[in-house]
Amino acid sequence: MISAVKVLERRQVSPPPGSVPPATLSLTFFDGLWLPMLSLVRRLFFYDLPAGTSTDDFRRSHLPLLERSLSLALSVYYPLAGRFVRKPDSDLGDGVIRYSDGDSVSLTVAESDADFAGLVANRPKEAKEFHSLVPPLLPESSSNDMPLVAFQVTVFPGSGVAIGIVLNHVVADGKSSTDFMKSWASIANANGDVSAVKSIPVFDRTLVGDLEGLKRRFLEDAKKLAAAMGGAPPSESATEEARPVQLNRVIRSTFVLTRADIDKIRVKISSESKATSLKLSALVVTYAYVLHCAAKSRESPDQSAKNVYFGIMADSRPRLQPPVPGTYFGNCVVWRLTAADGGEVGGENGFAVAAEAIHGAIRELEDGVLKDAENLIWKWASLMKERLLTIAGSPRFGVYEMDFGWGRPRKAEIVSIEDNGAISLCDSRYEEGGIEIGMVGPEEEMSRFASAFEEGLRRLI
Repeated sequence: MISAVKVLERRQVSPPPGSVPPATLSLTFFDGLWLPMLSLVRRLFFYDLPAGTSTDDFRRSHLPLLERSLSLALSVYYPLAGRFVRKPDSDLGDGVIRYSDGDSVSLTVAESDADFAGLVANRPKEAKEFHSLVPPLLPESSSNDMPLVAFQVTVFPGSGVAIGIVLNHVVADGKSSTDFMKSWASIANANGDVSAVKSIPVFDRTLVGDLEGLKRRFLEDAKKLAAAMGGAPPSESATEEARPVQLNRVIRSTFVLTRADIDKIRVKISSESKATSLKLSALVVTYAYVLHCAAKSRESPDQSAKNVYFGIMADSRPRLQPPVPGTYFGNCVVWRLTAADGGEVGGENGFAVAAEAIHGAIRELEDGVLKDAENLIWKWASLMKERLLTIAGSPRFGVYEMDFGWGRPRKAEIVSIEDNGAISLCDSRYEEGGIEIGMVGPEEEMSRFASAFEEGLRRLI
């Protein structure tokens, strides 16, 4: 059963008055990649609280500092407090991010009677158990401007707390949004000292180059695609009520590869691959293993024979010429979409086949991260009817370093992977070098994937 979540109050949180001057940021090509889909990223971070902490205890002892530190974090990351404003003269839906003094974000305070221990466990659970822990991102009734982020703090009396965030992808990629969350946590952990922020974000849009023509080409193609489909491209921003009813239960599970598991898979790939120059990072090894398990767990032999379609997202900051600072705030990732033979990926040597395909997609970046970028929308459109596996998050983000004063997160989840069929990857809470894998899918499919995952690890012993 899905337990009830009771909304106690909604607050608006702004940067301290006068702390940030008005500002307008244009959308770069990298931001514009997310504009046609109105893609929303929904994330959850669960924390243990001292035993016996009631909702009133939390609101009295913890909430004031959490709200004050959020205000201070927004003064550093001020675009998040702003709005996405459409350009009135744009026929492609282009716009700007505009911050004005007094702009605010929504902070919902709620209480849940759910089983906290069950929610943070890696066991399979219905995906909708997380839906009410993340707030909606609603346009203001008096304006067409779109807010960019909203937060929810849900107290589980006597157990813990969940911090939920929903973010419009047009304002930031995973690295930037994680940097913000880490900064908010650092300020809270330092009792409101903003100097605890370790790295100051850079907002200079000129750093990524003048790609206005490339952005316009992408948006023009997105408009043509929408017209060909008889409406707008599929959006990831559907509300709970607008989501289609699933015939089968949608299940969410977390799978874990330890550092030892990753090393064993790496050895197996190296022994079976014919390629001599594979760079087998932990990320490549993990993704290859997931692709193998996904291909192996297909429902029928006919499906297994079909191609496996997958995508990688690469941080362009270090790859642009000249490189962009790692603290650049915004979007700065590119997609690489590709395919491999499903029968081979799911076969005996599937680890190596998948790793070679992933490595090939990554090597394309060496020819330039923007090579063939003008055709991205049509590449994406060509795979719309296929099951496309992509990655959300990264083990390099270090989400388990995020301490608000209650210790490390008990669990981190990317709720929005159920919207786009992605898999989530993050660092392990319990072991340096381990990786947590988040998967969502129909119950039968998830059961087959779990069996393939466990069987593959047993074969490595």
